[in-house]
Amino acid sequence: MGPMVVRWNLTRKRRQWQRADVLVISTGKSGRTWLRVLVHRALALHFDVPFDAERMGRDREDIPYLVYTHELASYMRDDPLGRRLLGRSLVPASIANRKQLVHLARDPRDVIVSSFFHKTRRSKRIDCTLAEFIRHPRYGIDGIVWILNRWRARFHGHPASLWLRYEDMRADPARELGRVLAFLGVEATPEHVAGAVAFASFDKMKQGEARDAFGTDKLRPGDAADPDSFKVRKGKVQGYRDYFQGADLAYVDRAVARLDPFYRYA
Repeated sequence: MGPMVVRWNLTRKRRQWQRADVLVISTGKSGRTWLRVLVHRALALHFDVPFDAERMGRDREDIPYLVYTHELASYMRDDPLGRRLLGRSLVPASIANRKQLVHLARDPRDVIVSSFFHKTRRSKRIDCTLAEFIRHPRYGIDGIVWILNRWRARFHGHPASLWLRYEDMRADPARELGRVLAFLGVEATPEHVAGAVAFASFDKMKQGEARDAFGTDKLRPGDAADPDSFKVRKGKVQGYRDYFQGADLAYVDRAVARLDPFYRYA
């Protein structure tokens, strides 16, 4: 029996979900920005339109319009009580059941490290140590595991769902981008896929963020002088091993052991 979650959305935010062709659902710090740049660049190349990190497909019926949301993760980890009561961050079942869904997961141990730097160096929402953060009742790793399990239970039978893992994207970005485009019904050429992968390489995204080349707050550093405040920070698979040892490592490992085996992180 987990925390109470409302079933409605009584805000104007639901209109955004209604307009979307595809909803991309993930916790924060799971590689969503990288996925967005990959997919939008591939769509730009395929449809011969300018790259747009924000509005790609919004005004063209022939281009899939993807809306990105942290959904339950925002509801549980960031929304104040008033927004939670209104269900502002939640996608009602009546909408989700009619959309294509792309789910992006990442090892919660890497997510929690990246989230720590985001909330202490970028958004500056909290001031604490990493050891305190992983055990935090709202931001800690137990909540991330609970959210991923809740999504899996809710959407495992959805007829139009694609499940991605950040680690698989890092291992073979062209293959995983190809899976996404095929799911969207876009027959992209290998050249367009390769072009998108090159455009969204980690180094290029890091450099582009430093230069504010993307023109969006989603890809601007909190402090240009602090590498840990960048949206594109390290992107390392199992980078958590550089930060945890002893009791802290045991704590995050126990949390991940409670994750649905479908995700293959335990």
